[in-house]
Amino acid sequence: MLVKVLRRLTLEEIENQVRRLQRSHGMKFEEFEELFLKGNGDQQSVDTYFRWATLVHAYRGYVESGELDCVVEELHDLEPDKLRAFTPKRLELLHTLSSLRVESINDLARRVRRNVKNVYQDLKALQKLGLISFTRKGKRNIVPEVLVEELTFLLQ
Repeated sequence: MLVKVLRRLTLEEIENQVRRLQRSHGMKFEEFEELFLKGNGDQQSVDTYFRWATLVHAYRGYVESGELDCVVEELHDLEPDKLRAFTPKRLELLHTLSSLRVESINDLARRVRRNVKNVYQDLKALQKLGLISFTRKGKRNIVPEVLVEELTFLLQ
């Protein structure tokens, strides 16, 4: 089954992708942009330029305002064993995280009326799929944040 995911990239993902592009092209974005704007490029260069520019502008926006806004669309062809990760309880957690502001994993577990340990295990599975991230707030609280903006299951 195909799953289309529209999700926000984390700061770490943006930094890694920018570094990867710098290594593969042997230059920084500004140099690549200068060459690209001189007209030295094919369709692949156009795609690379726009992807790289999106990442760089998102990073600069984060540095200036503290907010990170970089959304990507991914298409995954999931085997049945991977598809089982999308249990009703995990989908409920995604929905709850997208509609409510939670202060901690304990707060989330309380709101969905589930055991904290089970909620944590489900959150770790969702993190592994790249659908949520964790942010440390203070010394003790770990806050789950949803990265998914849209999740679509496509039948083949």
